[in-house]
Amino acid sequence: MVLINFKKIVSLLFSALLLSSCTNLKDEFSDKKFISLESTNSLENKKKINRIVTLTSLSTDIIDKIDNNKLVAIPGSSLFKEKKEFDNLPRISMGRTPPNLEEIVSLEPDLVIGTKGFHDKIISKLNDINIKTLSYEVRGWNDLNELIFLISNKLNLNTKDVVNNFNNEFLSNCIISKNNPDSNLIILASVKPLLSPNSNSWAGQMLERFNFNNLTKDIDSKSEFKGYVNLSSEWILKQDPDNLILVETRKDQFSDFGEYGPFSNLKSIKTNNVYRFNYYGLINPGSLSSIDNACKQLKQLF
Repeated sequence: MVLINFKKIVSLLFSALLLSSCTNLKDEFSDKKFISLESTNSLENKKKINRIVTLTSLSTDIIDKIDNNKLVAIPGSSLFKEKKEFDNLPRISMGRTPPNLEEIVSLEPDLVIGTKGFHDKIISKLNDINIKTLSYEVRGWNDLNELIFLISNKLNLNTKDVVNNFNNEFLSNCIISKNNPDSNLIILASVKPLLSPNSNSWAGQMLERFNFNNLTKDIDSKSEFKGYVNLSSEWILKQDPDNLILVETRKDQFSDFGEYGPFSNLKSIKTNNVYRFNYYGLINPGSLSSIDNACKQLKQLF
């Protein structure tokens, strides 16, 4: 069975993660929410930013959509394998390997973008030598919009227009158009251990965005992975969810899930209401297209 080394795989992936119906998104992007940020940044003596090093796939994708000529180095990511325009850009890091400080400095960037937590050490070193940085954390939709806002603000663009354009053009499947039925669900982000997102995670926020009844949303996280709860087989069997989402980190990972063992009697297994999602988009935002694909798949569930 393919689940033998899954705990190790999940540990690596999750450590890296530590990380109104509306066709008009004005309500979603409020001037009030970001006015303090905009006012503060407007006081800065802004140097024009032409050279950007990104340490994450999501920030890379955002910069690429705004102006890919500003990218001078990006992280190594499977999400970029098909993007020919990135072929000539140096990879500043690969997998869990920390970014190379000397290489970043040699590129003379005007801005380096990384995540809070995982990139704290190198961001601190860059700040010490007066290289401008932007550090972020995305655990919900407002965080994503704030990241787009902050990047566009750094680039002296019309922040509100950029955020709205991104939502309408690149995240169109994530626009909410209707409420979903009351049927419940559980996401299994891994099987060994059994991990499921509560409301303090990107995945949990995605489910709330689409009004899904996530059975683990209110359970306190005692897991080493922030925003995720450890479940027992007995608890899942007792809840007997209407629907089950399995998150795949590799193809056919759950090919025989539910055919054997205690889960074979779950209602969702018997009614074939089991859905497989990619890790990127639902668990880790990954990229704009990954998020949009996850939204599209969530919309198609019911």
